[in-house]
Amino acid sequence: MGRVLLIVIVVAVFIGALVWAGRALLGGNNTAKTDEVNAGQKLLDKPTDQMAVRMSVRGPIVATENHYSIVMTISQTNREIVTFRGYDGEVIQDEKLGNNQAAFRDFLAALNRAGFMQETLNVDEPNQGICAIEQLITFEVLEYQHDDKGAVTEKSAKKLWTTSCPDLNGNFAGLVVNVEDLFIKQIPDARAVIDHAKNVVDPSGVYRDEYDTGLGAIN
Repeated sequence: MGRVLLIVIVVAVFIGALVWAGRALLGGNNTAKTDEVNAGQKLLDKPTDQMAVRMSVRGPIVATENHYSIVMTISQTNREIVTFRGYDGEVIQDEKLGNNQAAFRDFLAALNRAGFMQETLNVDEPNQGICAIEQLITFEVLEYQHDDKGAVTEKSAKKLWTTSCPDLNGNFAGLVVNVEDLFIKQIPDARAVIDHAKNVVDPSGVYRDEYDTGLGAIN
């Protein structure tokens, strides 16, 4: 009887050790994932002077002559909107305005409330070519890094994406329309800049009649 009891105790201890090891491993993975997910969120919660936020919009995938994209970048010192034609980075218009710390901090706080860095986990779908008839929209937190020679480079702390196509929401879990509106309102004539780009690439309006109709799109 004593021998049987001893065997039961040994088995129980062994199983317990396996369970503990499994939980420790899973806990470590979850922690790493949380750190990765929250990289951009941490900067939003505690902004630095060396950061910026960006919204990029890829238009419908059409002929290169009729394709456009839009990039809006806001930092503590600058607000910039750049529009592009085609797929090789041909600039249509680049407008840059100044900014200040108070305005930037309020802007970041508003983005935070709109869920700018809220992420839907376990979305591993690649986004290249996705939502071809409408818009791919990415939201990003950037860090500026300075080397010994004074050169500045951008590092992406976190990038999330969504689309204007139904049921193709990507890994962005915030309020799309609110975030888009916040960016647009950072540059007084942003709508005019965007309309100008679309007129340049599609003067007849053929593609705009057929595409760019999704809710939340930059129209």
